[in-house]
This record gives sequence, C-alpha cells and structure tokens, in this order.
Amino acid sequence: MLLTLHLAANLLPQDSSWSLWPYTFLPVWVQWLLALLAGSLVIPAVNEGVGRGLARLWRAIPAKHARRRWFAAASLLAGLLFWLARLRHLRWGDGYMLSVALSYPDLDLRVVYNWQAPLTVFLHQRLWQFVANPLLGWPVETVYATTSILAGMAFVYILLNFTARLGRSTLESALLAGLLLTTGSVQLFFGYVENYTLISLLLLVTLFLAWRTSRGELPLVWPVIGLSVTNAFHPSTVFLWPGMLLLAILCWRRGRLSIAQAVVQTVLPPLLVGGAVLALMESGGHGLSALLGQDRPGGGDGLWFVPLFETTTQWQHYTMFSAAHLLDWANIHLLISPFGLPLIVLVWLAALRFRLNLFANPDEADFARFLGLTSAMYVLLTFVWNADYGGQKDWDLFAPSAFVYTLLAGYLLVRALPDRDVLRENALFVLGVSLVHTAGWIFANTHNLPHD
Repeated sequence: MLLTLHLAANLLPQDSSWSLWPYTFLPVWVQWLLALLAGSLVIPAVNEGVGRGLARLWRAIPAKHARRRWFAAASLLAGLLFWLARLRHLRWGDGYMLSVALSYPDLDLRVVYNWQAPLTVFLHQRLWQFVANPLLGWPVETVYATTSILAGMAFVYILLNFTARLGRSTLESALLAGLLLTTGSVQLFFGYVENYTLISLLLLVTLFLAWRTSRGELPLVWPVIGLSVTNAFHPSTVFLWPGMLLLAILCWRRGRLSIAQAVVQTVLPPLLVGGAVLALMESGGHGLSALLGQDRPGGGDGLWFVPLFETTTQWQHYTMFSAAHLLDWANIHLLISPFGLPLIVLVWLAALRFRLNLFANPDEADFARFLGLTSAMYVLLTFVWNADYGGQKDWDLFAPSAFVYTLLAGYLLVRALPDRDVLRENALFVLGVSLVHTAGWIFANTHNLPHD
C-alpha cells in the first residue's frame, strides 16, 4: 500500500499528501524501478535469495572481532554520503532566518543568545564568528551543514555500537540499525541547516546510557546528565522527562539505589546544567527577562499548543481534532518514519491478543517501559505542540522523535517474531520500502528549492 501511494504521488494534491511529494522528484522510470525492487521482496524466492546474498556477504567480511573499526569505517562512508547528497536549500524550518540572524552586520541585532535553542545557537554563532568566517570565509549555513554531517557520522558510529549490543543476534542488530538509518529523519544529517541535528545525536546517546543503566552497568546519573545536556541544546526535549523519572523508579525498585540517591541523581544534574545555561545567557544580557519576553516558548505568538476550538493568530493553522490537523500529523510521521508507529501498534495488539511474553528478563522489560513512555511523550508532543509554519515546513521540529519511537518499534518487533526466518523476511521488506521512501526524500532536498 505504501509503495502504491508513492507511485500515485503525482496524482495526489501536494497540500494534503506532502509526505509523499518528494518521491515525485525522481524520474518516473526510477520511481517504478525502486518500487518494483522493494515490492519484489514480498515474493518468498526473491526475499530468500536476497537474504542468502547478504548472509554470504556478512560471512566474507574479515576481522569481525574488530567491529569498532568497521563501525568507524561505516561512519566515514556515511559522512561521504551525507556530504554528496547534502541539503541545497533553506526552505525548511528556520534555516534561512538562522543563516541571516547569526551573521547580521548590525551587532545590536545579531543573534548570539537565544532561548529557543540556547547552546545550539551559541555554539554555531561562535564557530562562525571566531573560526569559520575569519579562517575559511564560510557563511553560517555552511557551519550548520558541517556540524550536521559530523553529528551524523557520530550518530552512525554510536548507533552501530548500541544496536550491536541491544540485538541478541546479528539479524536483530542489523534490523534495529537499519530501521533508524532508513527513517526520513536522517535528512537532519545531510548538511541540514537547523537546530535539531545535535539533539538527535544527544538523544541517541541518552538512550544508549539509559539502556546500560537499565542493565545495572551504569548509575542513573549518566542518562540523566545526557537528557539534561540535550535539554540545554533544545528545550523541546524537556517533555521527555517522564521517561527518565520512570527509569529512576525502576532502578529503585530493582534495589540499585536508595530513594535519596534516586532523588539526588535525578534532580541535581538538570539543576546544574540549567544553572550553567542561565549563567551563560545572563552573561550575554539575554537572561530570564528574555526567556519570559522576546524568547518565550511558543514561537511567533507565544502559544504552545494547537488550539482546541478556534484559531486566533496567523501562526495557528487548525484546531486540535480537525481533519486538517490529523492529516498534517499523519504526514509528519509518514515522512519521518513510515513504519515506526504502525509497528508499535501492531505488536502491542498482537501481544494483547495472544498474550505474548516479549521480554525474557526484567532488565529488558524495564528498558521497554522507559522507551515506551519516552516515545509516548514525544509522540504526544508532536500532536499537541503548535508548529508555527505548519507540519511540512516545521517537519524538523518533530523529526528527532522518530529516532526514539522507531527504536521502540524495532525492539518490540524482534521479540514478537521469535522465528528467525519470519523476522528476516519481514525485516528485508520493511527496510527495503523504508529505504525507497527515504531515498526520494533525500533526493528531493538535493534540489535548490525556494524558501519563503
């Protein structure tokens, strides 16, 4: 069905099917070729043949014990791909505004400190002002593009290390890594100019640390620090704290720390990080008064959430339960992760219907609970938060959520399908279709699209 929708994208109105629209940038014959190749994976003989070919390729790889070297090589190759297929426009989000504001000639109007993304804006502005511009003559957008690609390389390396341990077999690890690397959200690493690339990397680090904490390998303070630092780079991630609080409760229930230790390790890091950020902003004359004034959360109108009953400003495009909002929300998640939410729902329903016990030990169940609540909070944010520019232009605001809930989808799927042959068949098809979807999205952004 998803492949059919992609092939029909030329016939669908762009305003209501914008998540499929990028596929139309491919030549028609390429659209059909990719769809047929991915669709052929439903044929058992083709699926089995591809599986055998990949298995032979895996067996031929030497020095598997030195996997970190292979992961480093993969991240370098990914960096090359990120650069070659990098973004060639500033149409999405605040990309154009950032490129102007951070280098504005009038020093009184130049943006250095901004509560919308405190450390992200400060880091990029200082890199441009003191390094990239005087030494290399780069504009601000090139600085953002460079950090985007470097963050993507680090993301690939950390993800491969994470999934190599999270998966109980090579097949599971490959599926988990493949699901995240074929999300539409990986566009953030293709030289993307916005404030969401670094937090995507930091979110992955936080998830890795949380998984190790759930296994008793690390104290709770480490994932708490990870999330606290992520908040400092972009406050939208503050909504993920319920998941971290649940992890603290689970660690306490397992007897890994006392109530006092849980409170200290959960409360102290965000206070210290928040205090440091406040001190930085105050030092630039952009402290609490700016946070409560010109930089208040909520975008252009200062209103956080999609209105329930009526729109009152130009930054509100629909009401909460209107068809327009539901369609925009569906487009967002189809673009950033076509299989993430459907897989979660299907596995959850199957587990209820057939009373499946998905987790072999309490540690696995604890991580699933943490990941489930964190995903739920992020998905809830994507539904209730008002995107000033609408879902299509502001897609990047919600893009990092896909990395969280798609990991949950893979984590559940590999446990819901104990038959390895069935898992392999489904994995190849899902990854094939997801790759085709994302390839069209990446290719579309290599074109010089006009910005508003």
